[in-house]
This record gives sequence, C-alpha cells and structure tokens, in this order.
Amino acid sequence: MKNRRSVFLPFVVFFVFAVSVGCLCSGLAGGTPTEAPAQPPVQRPTQPQVEEPTVAPATEAPVTEVPVSNNGSGEWKTFTDENNLYAIDVPADWEYTHTVDEDKGNYYFDTFTSPDGGAVIENIAYNDGTVFSGGQNGQFALYLLNTFYSKTGREGDIRISDDQIQKDGSERLTWSSKEGLYSGISFFELRDKYTFLMFTVDWGNDVKDQYIDTLNTVIESYRLP
Repeated sequence: MKNRRSVFLPFVVFFVFAVSVGCLCSGLAGGTPTEAPAQPPVQRPTQPQVEEPTVAPATEAPVTEVPVSNNGSGEWKTFTDENNLYAIDVPADWEYTHTVDEDKGNYYFDTFTSPDGGAVIENIAYNDGTVFSGGQNGQFALYLLNTFYSKTGREGDIRISDDQIQKDGSERLTWSSKEGLYSGISFFELRDKYTFLMFTVDWGNDVKDQYIDTLNTVIESYRLP
C-alpha cells in the first residue's frame, strides 16, 4: 500500500501542473488584455495675463514738436498733450522727453525731469481700443505703478499711504518706493471710456523740501485745454 501511494502522488502533481499550463497558454493565445478607460482631460482655468509693454528708449523731442508756449513769466511754460487731453504749467528749464512703446503703440509718455534729476513730472496715456470697465481702473493704476515706478519692477516695493477720490472724478494715490528711497503722487482717470491717464509727480526723499512747492504748483495747474 505504501508503494502505490508513492507512485500515484507524483502522477497527480504532474497532472495538475499540466492542466494549469494548458489553461495559461490558452488565455495568452486567444485572450486580449482589457485596457483601462481613458481619463477625460482636466480643464484648468487660465489666469488672465497682462502683457508688459516694450518701451522705446526716451529721446528728446525736437523743439518744433513740443506743444508748449511761454506763459510770460520767463520761468514756466505751458505744455499741452498732443491729443488735447490735458494741459499743465511746468518749469521752463526741465528736460522734456516723449516716448512711445514699440510693441503696439498703446502707451505714450510725456516726461519732464529737473536739471539735477531729483524730481520728475510725467503723464502716461494708454489706449488699446477697448473699453475700460469701472473695476479695472484701480487695478490698472497699480499695474502701472509696479511696472514703471517700482525700483524693483515688481509688486512689493511701492507702498500706498493714501487713496482719495477727487472732485473731478479722478483718484489720487500717495505712494513711496521702499527700495528706491523716493516718493510720489499719482492721479488716474478715464477719458471717453477708452483712454486711461495717469499723471505723476515724484521726488527723491532727500530733496523733497527743494521740490515739493514746485510740484504742487504743477499739480494745481492741471486742466483741460
């Protein structure tokens, strides 16, 4: 009896192994693997991007192209924007430059700089042909401050200490540059729903007393032609 069990047991093991191999080969030969269902692409919201303008280097405009006239004082002259958007009185000996961004021509800058470079008077006009909504004005003003007046060229340097709505509907921002050690006052407004204006005066903190009266006079002279 012991000898029969010894012979029979290997035979059973071999039979089970042969059946298993046959089933496995059959599955490999005739079956096809089941692919996982394709996952639909995940739609992610895109963030609006503001395209930074490429600005041409500032160049001094020929005297014949500067729309100014002497106001009779001998020390001041009247500057009128090329599109008659505003007029201001400025010191006659400050250097004037007119620049336009090279990319799309949406921006132009009118800048007056004191002889020693300690103070600046500047207006930025922007018009890309689309209508500005009321909520965009403040955001765009901050963008201009961070882009053109920040020492670092990015957010965090400009600190706004005061924000006031003016009687004419414009908004006044009093600000300073932490890294640049200079300060300024900017007024922004919208004309004809398309043209954004930002008028700014700024000065080095160490020469504020030298220029603040002059700059206040320029601010008070701002008017429609």
